[in-house]
Amino acid sequence: MTSTPEKARPVGWGHAVLKVRNLERSERFYIESIGFRVVGRRTGMCFLSLGSQHHDLALYEAGPRAQMPGSGNLGVVHLAFAMESEASLRGFYASLKGKAQILGAVDHVVSRSFYITDPDGYILEFYANAPMEDWSDIPNPFERDRPYNPGDSTFEEE
Repeated sequence: MTSTPEKARPVGWGHAVLKVRNLERSERFYIESIGFRVVGRRTGMCFLSLGSQHHDLALYEAGPRAQMPGSGNLGVVHLAFAMESEASLRGFYASLKGKAQILGAVDHVVSRSFYITDPDGYILEFYANAPMEDWSDIPNPFERDRPYNPGDSTFEEE
């Protein structure tokens, strides 16, 4: 009996490219507030990395009058960035106070998240996965969200 070769498929997400109004302003935000570093440039673009791959995000300058798509148009809803743990999520949340507009926070059952906007209005999610044993016996853990406060000072590391 011959074995069937495994179907080829992607192994993960590579990077995103965002159109921005002002390259310098957006570059500064992603470096100073989020922690990216510049790994390359070309005319009208910069390439940013969080350190584990050649680039995680590229910024492309579209010009000062570029418009975001309206709510009834197609487009990206948000970009999500994984954090190492809930403790790091909470620490990062505290570090962004005053640097970014924080939109809110949610316990998604499978993960805990908070959301901010960048200078152009893109929504960025930062999340920490919840332990699988907390949700694996729930038939559809994506069905409902719960309140979450990443700034809660009563949090203790497990």
